[in-house]
Amino acid sequence: MTKEKSENVPKMTLLGYYETLPEASYPKTDFVNKVAKEIGVSTATVHNWIHGKTKPMNHEHILKLCSITGLKENELWKK
Repeated sequence: MTKEKSENVPKMTLLGYYETLPEASYPKTDFVNKVAKEIGVSTATVHNWIHGKTKPMNHEHILKLCSITGLKENELWKK
């Protein structure tokens, strides 16, 4: 690259470098956030459902979980 061309190229900053990095992917966190957003509950509630500490009281929430996961109602939790 000639000196003339290199003077017109903006220099990379630390922020610029950071912003060019790909977004990290955390599938489990992404799943919890998706469920919480789509059903309208907190992420803590979703974690409680996942770990069987509580189950949705609203049957519509169960149906939405089935839709999101592809699981049947009787497959969501161990009996």
